[in-house]
Amino acid sequence: MRARQRGFTFLELVVSMAILSLVVLTSFRVLTEAHFMAMEARNRLLAANTARATLEAIKNTPLANVPALNGNTYLSPDLPAGNVQILTNPANVAAANIATVTVRVTWRNPKNLPAVFTISTMRWRL
Repeated sequence: MRARQRGFTFLELVVSMAILSLVVLTSFRVLTEAHFMAMEARNRLLAANTARATLEAIKNTPLANVPALNGNTYLSPDLPAGNVQILTNPANVAAANIATVTVRVTWRNPKNLPAVFTISTMRWRL
């Protein structure tokens, strides 16, 4: 009678390696997505802070001078391909008593797709 040999068969090793590979690849995918989501959240926060700073400048500027503001002055340098637009309605605020001012911050997200953060407020002539 033969003595039983200890150890694993080749088939058991292949199956265990396949399962281990699947677990590692799935974990890598989850970590990659989590990284992209964290970068996107950071970019949204930077855009919101840029819009807030721009709105503060608009609040401290006479209504007639709002269209002359350069929104990119308040743009965070860490925001990839960022741009700030200041839009007024009516477009000619010099003659208006009240106007809607919209700040639109655009940038590229981590997957290189365009992203937008928009905030609006009402301004009136003092």
